[in-house]
Amino acid sequence: MNKVQTLFKKHMDQIELGIRIALFIMSISFGMLVLLVGVKYASAAELKTDGTLAGDYIRLGDVFEGVKNADYVLGPAPQPGKDMILNASTLYKIASSLDVDWKPNSATEQIILRREAVIIPESIVSQAIENKILESGVDEEFNLTYTNNIQDIVLPMGEDQTLEISAFNFDPQKDVFYATVVSPSAQNPLKKFNISGRIERLISIPVLSNSLKAGDVIGARDIDYIEMAKNKIANGVVLQEKDLMNMTPRRTISAGKPIIINDLDYPKMVGRGDNITLIFETGAMTLTVKGKSLQDGAMGDVVRVTNLDSNKSLQGTVTAGREVTIR
Repeated sequence: MNKVQTLFKKHMDQIELGIRIALFIMSISFGMLVLLVGVKYASAAELKTDGTLAGDYIRLGDVFEGVKNADYVLGPAPQPGKDMILNASTLYKIASSLDVDWKPNSATEQIILRREAVIIPESIVSQAIENKILESGVDEEFNLTYTNNIQDIVLPMGEDQTLEISAFNFDPQKDVFYATVVSPSAQNPLKKFNISGRIERLISIPVLSNSLKAGDVIGARDIDYIEMAKNKIANGVVLQEKDLMNMTPRRTISAGKPIIINDLDYPKMVGRGDNITLIFETGAMTLTVKGKSLQDGAMGDVVRVTNLDSNKSLQGTVTAGREVTIR
């Protein structure tokens, strides 16, 4: 091999080495790129689907999954039992300012953060007030009405679902009360408020269980009861069952409605023109004859009648159906 050939071969070897080095560097760079992309993809944050909050503050980890600084405080949490909505714009600002790898998929993306709470229903509060009124000596049925709104008691999660009446005053003459409610206890009054109101004493009154019309005679099976506030019962309302028994409505009376005594009448026992039985009572002697009524009459009414045997007009007292007694 001459000198020229030797130089040419050496030059080609150098070129081949340079190509190999370049290819090696390229392969390393490509691998690093793939690795970096993979790391970035693996570290991408995701918006949480459950926005339930347990504490007093909102932390980054309450909003995003897969973040290193999950305990970073974003701000105060909403009140127990309340919600807070973070929309796409707010979420993107939080992510950008804290170097969180997240972008919204749409302008409507959001998360609802809901503060966990212990809730005492208003029915429990009412029951506590009712117990205090019973302890005050009220032994009648009653309704409670409030002068201010009564609502559920909402406490932070982890507190006892309890309440106390720390102060109570009841005036039986005016039937008004004043109470101070604390929760969960007087020693730990996280919630404290005043309640005032009055009681309506109730009374059971007889009513019809089904509608009846004039001429229908009221019996025990026709009577039901409802409770009404004493101070709302009108004058003349029937209060006792005995005042309904064996009576008849003057006009149709609807079921379940208070009944005015003037809307009742004694049922007609004899009618004008009816053939009736006349009973003559004289001392120990009783005589029965046929007669005719000249008037309508209810039990106990005095009506005019005709003795069909003598054709005389007489007066007697209605003592039963189609029966008039003459004394």
